[in-house]
Amino acid sequence: MANRSYLYASDRLPGSPEWEAKRELHGIAEWNYDIPLTFKLLLSGNPRPVRSSIWDTEEEIALAGDAQAGLLRLQAYLARLPPQAAELAAEAQGWLSRPSNVRRYFVLECGEIFDMEDEDFTAQNLALLAEIQALSARLDSLPVPALAVASADTGSKKKGGFLERFLGRPEPAPLPNPLAPFHSLGLGNCWSDALYHDFADDDN
Repeated sequence: MANRSYLYASDRLPGSPEWEAKRELHGIAEWNYDIPLTFKLLLSGNPRPVRSSIWDTEEEIALAGDAQAGLLRLQAYLARLPPQAAELAAEAQGWLSRPSNVRRYFVLECGEIFDMEDEDFTAQNLALLAEIQALSARLDSLPVPALAVASADTGSKKKGGFLERFLGRPEPAPLPNPLAPFHSLGLGNCWSDALYHDFADDDN
């Protein structure tokens, strides 16, 4: 299984009295081996550490943020993307605006990502919190990726390919996906309400 970061939505802040009465997390997205910028922006509305619903620990190794503020910051960033990424941006905004996905808080679970490093989970979560808090102040200066383009030295694969052996000429290398840099932001096939750690049975 890939180590993933998990994004949920909830109307109850983890650790609050309402949460203790009924714990509910609604799946929003997951991402392999990283915490993408999209997730961080969605958590940027007054983010705070909370206890994990995945890892059995008393330490606060998850984060929660006010959903509406996070959505506004994500939308502001997506508006800066070039027209070629408009479909990816619209897909994200369409998913996040579905009535079933609109909740008071976003909850980010990154324990599996933290587990890839030797540092203490709590320390990594606090570092992530500081990074997310800083996003608000530099939203307008966050870099926007450029479209991926083929470089001059990617016209052929190394010698010994099928076409070279049988036709005497190099085999062309596949062209890069021009939208790959935008997928790396956390856009594309990550949106789902059925995550690996699924709390749907507790959902309202």
